[in-house]
Amino acid sequence: MLKYAVLAALAAAIAFVLTPRVRALALRLGAIDEPGGRRIHQGRVPRLGGLAVFAAFLSALAVGWGLDLLGIDAFFGHGAGWSWVLGGATVVAGVGAVDDLRKVGPAAKLLFQLVAGLMVLLGGHGIAAVTNPFSGEVLSLGWLSAPITLLWVVGITNAFNLIDGLDGLAAGVALIASSTLFMVSVTNGTVDVALLSATLAGSLAGFLYYNFNPASIFLGDSGALLLGYLLSVLSIHSAHKGATAVVIFVPILALGLPIMDILLSMVRRLLGALHIAQVDPERNEYRFLFVRSASVFRADRNHIHHRLMRLGFTQRNVVLLLYTISVLLGLLAFLSVVLRGSSTAALVAIVAGAAYVGIRKLGYQEVEIFRRGALLPLFQLPVVNRRLFHAMVDAGMVCLSYTLAFFVVASGPLAGDERNYLLRTVVPVAVAKLTAFAYAGVYWRTYRYTNTGDLLRLLKGMLAAQVLEIIVLAAAFGLPTHALPVLLLDFYLSATCVVGTRVSFKVFEVLARSEPSGETRRVLIYGASGTGTALLREIEQDPALGYEVVGFIDDYSAWWGHEVNGVRVLGGINELGTLIDLHGVREVIVASRNVLPERIEAAMIACGPRGVPLRRFQITLDQVQPGTAAVAEQIQ
Repeated sequence: MLKYAVLAALAAAIAFVLTPRVRALALRLGAIDEPGGRRIHQGRVPRLGGLAVFAAFLSALAVGWGLDLLGIDAFFGHGAGWSWVLGGATVVAGVGAVDDLRKVGPAAKLLFQLVAGLMVLLGGHGIAAVTNPFSGEVLSLGWLSAPITLLWVVGITNAFNLIDGLDGLAAGVALIASSTLFMVSVTNGTVDVALLSATLAGSLAGFLYYNFNPASIFLGDSGALLLGYLLSVLSIHSAHKGATAVVIFVPILALGLPIMDILLSMVRRLLGALHIAQVDPERNEYRFLFVRSASVFRADRNHIHHRLMRLGFTQRNVVLLLYTISVLLGLLAFLSVVLRGSSTAALVAIVAGAAYVGIRKLGYQEVEIFRRGALLPLFQLPVVNRRLFHAMVDAGMVCLSYTLAFFVVASGPLAGDERNYLLRTVVPVAVAKLTAFAYAGVYWRTYRYTNTGDLLRLLKGMLAAQVLEIIVLAAAFGLPTHALPVLLLDFYLSATCVVGTRVSFKVFEVLARSEPSGETRRVLIYGASGTGTALLREIEQDPALGYEVVGFIDDYSAWWGHEVNGVRVLGGINELGTLIDLHGVREVIVASRNVLPERIEAAMIACGPRGVPLRRFQITLDQVQPGTAAVAEQIQ
């Protein structure tokens, strides 16, 4: 452990000495962040801090390799093989430095990042395989290795650039991440990654003295891109001995904060640009529009740290809170190396639950698009209601379910015979099931108007399709190995997927109704009996009415405090005035037919002085007069 401590201390000392000199250089060159706009800092702060970090990092490594040449074996030969990676680091730090001095466009920066990613591949540091953290089995990626490696390197590089918005945030998170990778590497015996991680952590520690709030120098793009690039490569190797595999949870957890921020940025910018406009309601035509650019590179002030500041945190407290989250994620990354099986699954569940709660607390409106019902018009597009489209979706679901059933039962990669059997039978199985669906009448209804009868018909079709699948397999190919669990799991997965597509509209509809828009009129319904629930159902199913039901009032005191169809009975007529004031009610609707006149009078007394209309709801059947259709046509 001594060599790690020596290199980290040496890098920290060099960064501590170099940073003021780089700051002076940045001031002379005019690489300065001015206050205002998206920037939160108050004074003029120089950039180019990444050059100090990189210089300290390379200097400490050079000393270590020099000691190796002198026979002291500081690196024990483990420093070799990283020249391509360091060359790529020079590329991204260089383009970042140019951007700090004079702006470089997103396309040009992306191009240089791809070049640096290709240098990672040329150095033999690509993600060649992924290790299953539950079973320990290794899945070879084959030709997918190159694009996945490039996506990982470029994604993490940009992720650190996005979180570099507060004093000390990116540098501190990178320090925690590199320390996490160091501990994981030492545990797994990947000495070269441990040495590089310790050196990077030391460089960041020396620089952070000047970068923490209030910062006297910023990382700039030269530092943010450099840190993302180096950590993306180091994380590949930290979790597994050699350059052949990566345990997927370790790098994701170790770099969890920047990964979460870039994913949220991509999703909210995409959904924030989304707009679905109704074009012709008579023909049921809709258009799916992007009303503005959805570029992930577009700068804004909606990152995680910005949201936390809007919640009332100071800049320093936001940074300390995000440091704490990064430390916890790093601890979970380390535990995922030590633990296996169900324990790892528990860690994943904890992180997923915490991430969900955190995103909800941050209040991103863009990701509420599913709850606002903005995607509901997609179910009315003519193509979505075509039988050919239904069949294509079902074919994909059937093939996916059949394939997953084999992999789940095998608990890993398939043997040669099983893989060949799957490839030979997947298409005939899909054809057989779609034929059974068509014969059962599954394709005669749309997704939007699926009802209980349609679902029963669909389940009958699923059973018929499974029987036909077994007949086809037995007659033409023979039943697969472990036939019973494979076929049962296949039926369960395919039924879940196919039925799920049919009921998805209803799910979106319910979620949309649960989040009323800000333009609704808050109303109380007087009468929780049959007519009152009919009114409630009409309001919920017709958003165009513009009503939001805040509750019932009713004369039957036994109902008070209870819910009717999910809406609470708040009290009786004597509490009406108080309830109007408490809930901001703008209208009261009398639904019950049996309300006594004196109670109607009491309701009018409560509503009148407050300017709240009192209306009566009733169901009527009107006789259609001859010639009405012709008159309507003339009006149109």
